[in-house]
Amino acid sequence: MIRDKNVEWLEKRIYVPAWGFQTWKIVGPSGGATDLGGADGAGAGAPVMSEISTFGFTGGLIGAAGDVFAHVMMVPYDLDRSKQVRCRVWWTQTQGVTTDIMTWLIRYSALAEDGLLIEPATALDTVVPTDASSDDPLAVQATDFGVINKNIIAASAAFLNWYVEADVIGTFSADEVSFLGLEIRYTPRKMSGPEKNLRGGRRLTTNSPLGVTLAATQEG
Repeated sequence: MIRDKNVEWLEKRIYVPAWGFQTWKIVGPSGGATDLGGADGAGAGAPVMSEISTFGFTGGLIGAAGDVFAHVMMVPYDLDRSKQVRCRVWWTQTQGVTTDIMTWLIRYSALAEDGLLIEPATALDTVVPTDASSDDPLAVQATDFGVINKNIIAASAAFLNWYVEADVIGTFSADEVSFLGLEIRYTPRKMSGPEKNLRGGRRLTTNSPLGVTLAATQEG
């Protein structure tokens, strides 16, 4: 019988664009003076959303090191928690200087049903490496991947709360760097297996969608 353990699934990808983060202040095109108002978004600093150049492409302007973007998402239903989760940051910049660098810090918290809301404070097990700037202005750039190790996200986790911080901005000036989005890759679990919802045609009482807890009246 085919089980997940017999299949090497391709990773699934979730992309959360900058506008999907809880950042609400909006300004005009990069370099413009138009301020359309609104409160600063969730997270530290005062990052704002703006059109990048005149491309109709929006990003979060980094005013200074320490600017943070915050996002809350449900844990994907098909997440295989026994496999690692990988994350990287997409960004761009208005200058073409290869000596500039960006260090992005990703933190998260796993929120359980009936648990407390928790500010993201857990660092990735493998942090996102520092990324060198492209020598082309307004190039679409991506960091290498950081990693959450396997078996770290608990079965009880219902939500993931993310912080993406511009930790070190090198010699970039205010608003020269724009945060484009966060990419999350994970291995899906597609089929019932050693941990499954059905056994012998009977549905089991479970603690999680892919749990194996049997009710006292059910046969093993």
